[in-house]
Parts: sequence; C-alpha cells; structure tokens
Amino acid sequence: MHRSLQALQYYTSHSEDDIIRLHERIRSSLASTESLTDTMIRLTGDAPLIPFKQDTVTVDEWQNFLAGKHHESLADFYGMLVARPILTEDGPLEDDEPEAPATLSRSQRDDTPRRQKTKSIAPARPKRKLPWGWIALLILCFLLGAGGTYVYSNYLASPKSSAPDATVEQPVAVEESTADEKTDDKPEAKPEANVLYVNTRNSNIYRDEALTDVLYEADFGDGYRILEASDSISKVELTDEWTGYIKNTDTTKELSGDAIADETLLTWVNDNLDTSFVTETLIDLIGKSSAELNSLYAAPDRTFSDDVNDYLFYGNHFFTLQDDRVIAIDWSEADVSNDKLATLAPLQLESETTGLVMSNSYRLQRFAKDGTDLSRVRLAEQNL
Repeated sequence: MHRSLQALQYYTSHSEDDIIRLHERIRSSLASTESLTDTMIRLTGDAPLIPFKQDTVTVDEWQNFLAGKHHESLADFYGMLVARPILTEDGPLEDDEPEAPATLSRSQRDDTPRRQKTKSIAPARPKRKLPWGWIALLILCFLLGAGGTYVYSNYLASPKSSAPDATVEQPVAVEESTADEKTDDKPEAKPEANVLYVNTRNSNIYRDEALTDVLYEADFGDGYRILEASDSISKVELTDEWTGYIKNTDTTKELSGDAIADETLLTWVNDNLDTSFVTETLIDLIGKSSAELNSLYAAPDRTFSDDVNDYLFYGNHFFTLQDDRVIAIDWSEADVSNDKLATLAPLQLESETTGLVMSNSYRLQRFAKDGTDLSRVRLAEQNL
C-alpha cells in the first residue's frame, strides 16, 4: 500500500489525541539525536526492512514536515511507521547490548539515565487541529505514486508483453477506420465518377451505339451507372437485363450540395403531397408487386408498359414497376413549384421546369406540366 494511503488510514482510524501523542513521541526521539531507524525500533520494536535514504533528521525538519513541507525520508518513515502496530511504551534499540555483564560501572550505565531523562522531557504544547496542509501533501503523494505505478506497470515493467498486442491490433484498427470512412462517404449526393444524371426533359436512351433505335425515354433527374463512355455517348445500365446508350450532352455527373436524410425527405412528401391513398407508409409501398397493389387498391384504372418498366395508374397517382417491383410513385397533379421544392432543401439539379432533391435512399423529381400551374412529382428509389 502506498505510504500516503497508509497515513490516511491511520488518521481516519485514530483519535486526534492519539495522533498528537504519536507526533510528540517522534519529536522527543528525534530531539534526543536518535536516527529514524532508532525511532522506528523505539516505537514499534522492529527495524525498517529498507534503510532510509536520510537516517538522521532534525526536530525542525520534522516540524516542517508536519506543516506540509515535503521530505522524502520522513514520508517513507511515517508511512512505514503507521503501517505497523505502535508500542504503548518505547521499545529497546537494536544497538543495546543484552549480553553486557551485570557488574557494569556507573560510567557504563550512563545510557539508562539519559534515556529516562529523554522520556521525561516535557511535551510541547499539543496542536488541537489536524495538520491539513500535511494531509493534502500526503494525498498529492498518493496520486503521484498511483500514476507512477500505472505508468511503470503498463509501459516499463512488461514492454515485451505489450508489443505483440499493439502489433496484432494495429491492422484491425486501420481496417475499421477505413470502413468508417466509406460509411461516412455514403450519404454524400455528389455522384461517383461512374454515375450520370439526366439533365434534360425526355432524353432518349438507344439500343445501339449508332443511336438509331430508341429503347427508353428517361426523365430529368434519373440516375444510371456508366458501363462505357466516349467523348459523345455513354453506355449505361438500365436494369439487370437492359443496357442502352445516351448522349453525354443530355447528362451530367455534377450535382450541387449533399444528400439529405431519408426521414426529412419522406416527412416533406407526407406534408406537401396527397398521401391519402397510403394505407401503411410510403416506404412500405416501395418494393410491392402488382398483385399486392391490386389487393390494396383493386385493379388499376389503366396500365402502360415499355421495354423497361410497367406503369399502373390509380386516379391522380401512378406506380412505376421494374421486374414486378415498385421503384417509384408519381403524383400527376401536384401543386409544387421549384420554390416550394426548395423549402425541403437547396435543389441539387434544376431548370426552369424541373427540380431534383436527393436523400441517401430516394430521389424527389419535379416536372412542370405545360399550360398549367400544376406539376408531376416523382418519389423514386435511389438504387445505384
């Protein structure tokens, strides 16, 4: 146990009178020019296990120590002393000669009266208050000792056992950091180098590189993964089965701003568009099959299909299905302008009649309807 902690335990387990009496006994012993070792023997009956660095200490040094001045040998002495049982009366010194002849002369017996005289020295005026400065010093010594013990045990005592652990853990830490960086990068709406977005209304996607056979008509804001690219055209992935070619002049790889949270986008849709037909949540509708839509809403008013998608119309909204799975919901008569869409977030791509805002998982696309104040708004799954 650290010496300052031993002193604190002694202070909390003994009365003020006991502490004052112990301090006076130490002072008396030191006043008789005895060493710390002699004083230890006198008060406990046993010598210290480890010699003190400074065995001879004056009474003034002892008084200054009690007043809070640090003294390494006195701190070791006091911590060792209070950790042992203290004798009620002073014990013998190690340098006494138990085998001395019984017929000692008076001159040889002078030691006994000297020690008796030392015991009879009138005690100094007792201090009724605990030396709080000294106690604070002991606490500080304890904290410093505990910190030193920690550093020694963890970094100095067993460096060989520590080195392998650091060597094993280091690669794992690097991998986790890399994974975190990728996760943090995921929400950013700034497109990857191999993704393009349509920036014109009704852009044709062709079956052939010569751009002679139209396969599909893409909407403003639709995103596709690039498979091949040249200066004028790009080959893009439409579905797992279909690929096509689009003019580079109809596309862009640059979006302004970052993606917003999915919850923010979906909340805006619920607040600004007619969702009375939604029986569960908008997210629940994404991914449903045509059979599930028929179960919820009966047969659609009308249907339409092209080579890539199927479209099921119900009143003022319709569903876009790809491989019999809902990938988008369109509101065909929405009172939404670019300015109103911008209340959700700054538009990431826009023209006079179109606007785009993206979250981590969805796109919200707005298309003005010619000759009216209404717009078509699409909530589409962002699956790139």
